[in-house]
Amino acid sequence: MNVPLIITLAVTIFLIVGFLSGKFKLGLVAMTAATVLCVTGVLTFSEAYANFSNGNVIMVGAIFILSGALGKTSLVPALKELIMKNSSKSGLIVFLYLLANAILIQFSMPTALVAMMIPFMAAFGDESKIQPSHLLLPGAVVAHCWQGMFPGAFFVMLNSYLEASGTDVRLGMLDYSKVVAIPALFSLFYMAFIGWRGFKSNKLVQTDAVKATASKSDLTPLQEKIVYVVFIITFVGILLSNYLPIDMQVIPVIADLVLLYCGILNLNDVKNFMNIDTLFMLAGVLPLATAMQKTGAGTVLADFILSLLGGNPAPITVLIAFYVAGAVLTQFMSNTATQNIFVTLAVVTALNLGLDPRAFCIAIYAGCTAAMMTPTASPSIAIAFGAGQYKIKDVVKVCLPLWLIYGALVIFMANLVYPLA
Repeated sequence: MNVPLIITLAVTIFLIVGFLSGKFKLGLVAMTAATVLCVTGVLTFSEAYANFSNGNVIMVGAIFILSGALGKTSLVPALKELIMKNSSKSGLIVFLYLLANAILIQFSMPTALVAMMIPFMAAFGDESKIQPSHLLLPGAVVAHCWQGMFPGAFFVMLNSYLEASGTDVRLGMLDYSKVVAIPALFSLFYMAFIGWRGFKSNKLVQTDAVKATASKSDLTPLQEKIVYVVFIITFVGILLSNYLPIDMQVIPVIADLVLLYCGILNLNDVKNFMNIDTLFMLAGVLPLATAMQKTGAGTVLADFILSLLGGNPAPITVLIAFYVAGAVLTQFMSNTATQNIFVTLAVVTALNLGLDPRAFCIAIYAGCTAAMMTPTASPSIAIAFGAGQYKIKDVVKVCLPLWLIYGALVIFMANLVYPLA
């Protein structure tokens, strides 16, 4: 009996039930799960709590602080007034926001993108028909579905899987886009015209950074200009981080330090502007992914799927089975982990069956990237959950149809571009 594996699965169930109940703070539930994994010996102390120094957690905390600084300016009240004047065009506002996410994700990462969008959510006042809950999670989901659409964004990583498996076939720069373009477009239009309406009108979680936007700016004109310049430089720096000699996560930290030295922020602001519940949730759910990798939960699931397929399954059946396994598991562990497990296993299986491994490689990678239904799916989804105060039952209700149709379209397009029969 594999006790660590059983404990990991039990903790996963606890996490889901705790999030679904809505009776406890998400950060409390997540940290309880991490602590149980530590106390039972599934994870070491360092593995369970190391994510407090995780780059994503630090970056998100720093961006919350930066958001608070932006909230102290007159920009957000001005945006509120502009939005209220165009409140009758709620559908257009949603579509343009989602389109912006689809475009910007080609130059950024989902975690950075959703965090950078949070400051502007305070512009939607109580009178607005559009609330942050209508935008944050739909934007994060669209970003995940569109990630890698820019020609050449993912093909190098995918080719590394093919090369490691010993096959001679390779992907071109546009091959991933050929398969995922239609599913990605569907995700955009679904969320823009149907999905966002399924979420309740929740305001941004009421941190002091959000409350600060309700009052008039007490900054001097020069200080406001400094905040705007620092924010723009931070945003551009994150978008162009691949070309900079420093890590992306440290960029907003530098921005916060600049604002502190300029007297625009103080240490109390740093303490008050951070969304502690979201940060604790993010630091608490990440260890579950480590536990699932460490205990071999992903491999066990993959082997179970292969055993269910029997001796001579149809090629499309094998593709569907691996896709579903990876797409389901990515809702509970990191995208990278599921990709490493299922893309590798699927490519090897395809080669053994004499099938084109490119269909498997692209489809399963896309399925593992499309994390959308739980806070454990990815850091960006976790941030959206915490800031937008979503309920899992509402998210599943909205995202499950998209998840199913997106998957069907990915499998169809992969088989169309690289026929398996």
